[in-house]
Amino acid sequence: MVKEILKNLGLTTNEVEVYLTLLNKGELSVNEIGMKSGLHRQVCYDALDRLLEKGFVSYILKDGKKFFKALTPEKILDYLEEKKQEFANILPQLNKMFLVEKEDTEVDVIKGKNILRTMLNDTIKTLIEKKDTLYVLGVEEEKYLEADRIAIKQYINKLQKYKLKEKLLAKESAKTFFEGSQSEYRLIPDKFFNPNPTHIYGDKVSIIIWGRPNYCIIIKNKQVADSYRKYFQMLWNMAKKRIRKKTF
Repeated sequence: MVKEILKNLGLTTNEVEVYLTLLNKGELSVNEIGMKSGLHRQVCYDALDRLLEKGFVSYILKDGKKFFKALTPEKILDYLEEKKQEFANILPQLNKMFLVEKEDTEVDVIKGKNILRTMLNDTIKTLIEKKDTLYVLGVEEEKYLEADRIAIKQYINKLQKYKLKEKLLAKESAKTFFEGSQSEYRLIPDKFFNPNPTHIYGDKVSIIIWGRPNYCIIIKNKQVADSYRKYFQMLWNMAKKRIRKKTF
């Protein structure tokens, strides 16, 4: 376990062997380190050079011959603090690079019983920020209610509270709809219906995959969202206006 932790801190396998040998045996020559660790003499020299650079070992001269010893293990903490400070110095630059990357594309995958709650909360927040309308391809309200009835009710209430709008494409055989000025439905033939709902809002596209467990893929990319929005509009123009209603 000790060896694995030291490796996780950035030491190589050979560095770990040499360091622990010196820690256990005290001052040793390179030949003695090799004999006790089972490492070749040149391998020991290479490991010692790196350990000296890190500040984990030191040496003294006796009759012109080098004898190495491990420094107190607290030196490892000093080394880590030094590396931490080095990283802190470049952190602002890394954050700038990260933000640039985020502006391009983000993809989040969530799963489990709370996917609707997470996705719908994100939808409301984005619609308010962007002053946008939600577009949904392939909605089956029964499945939404089955997945999280409370989250759906809260979502509809928020749409009404903030005067937000949604346009939804459902299949012609659909029986359940949410009534109110916030929701407008149109119907497409069952044979062309996609059972995986696709939500388009702001610069995001969220795709729900019903299963055990349920999954939701949220893509943040303006170009992708605009492409889906155009596709939705094409289908919307061809779809039938809803006639039959069943109030939820």
